[in-house]
Amino acid sequence: MKSQYSSIEGPSTASLKIQGSKFIGHAFPVSSRDEAETVLEKIRKKYFDATHHCYAYALGSESEDTRFSDDGEPGGTAGVKIASAIKSAVVSDLILVVTRYFGGTKLGVGGLGRAYYESAERTLKNAKRSTKLLANEIILKFAYSETNRVMNTISVHNIKVLNAQYDEDVTLHLAVLPEKKNELERLLRDNTFGNIAIHTLPRFIVTAG
Repeated sequence: MKSQYSSIEGPSTASLKIQGSKFIGHAFPVSSRDEAETVLEKIRKKYFDATHHCYAYALGSESEDTRFSDDGEPGGTAGVKIASAIKSAVVSDLILVVTRYFGGTKLGVGGLGRAYYESAERTLKNAKRSTKLLANEIILKFAYSETNRVMNTISVHNIKVLNAQYDEDVTLHLAVLPEKKNELERLLRDNTFGNIAIHTLPRFIVTAG
């Protein structure tokens, strides 16, 4: 499982006209099937008079949860083409819906497949990318006297601080890539001479930057 992967930062759209038919692509970042279904329902309501709403969505660091639909178009001409465009762009955690208004001229199986693929491809090209990290959350607790040693260690290794609490002791919540976790914990213990408590929580998704 990859610990770093690409997604899209926000919604994007693109449109395409071929022999009278209009194709409107919309891509949205999502993190679950429920979010994807909510987006799809909004698109259907917005373009209620359209002929088809074909879509694909990919979730997970390796797009392990991928679904698509032709929504009444000939099998293999729409949903799978949109999914292919997502795969080619190497992005995940998004849904891409291509809405079609039929213009009266049939495009044929090949032409239809190319139209859906190109619509999806254009939509993704218009999207701003984001980087996601499949990280562990590590909670550090230490005395104020150890603050400089801890912060220097974190800074050198470019670790993302999620939250900081300053009470009787200092508590930091960090996002740490799995491959960096053991080394970071070792350095923190060495640099503070063991005067630090470290607790690791399960992995979660965090946007880099």
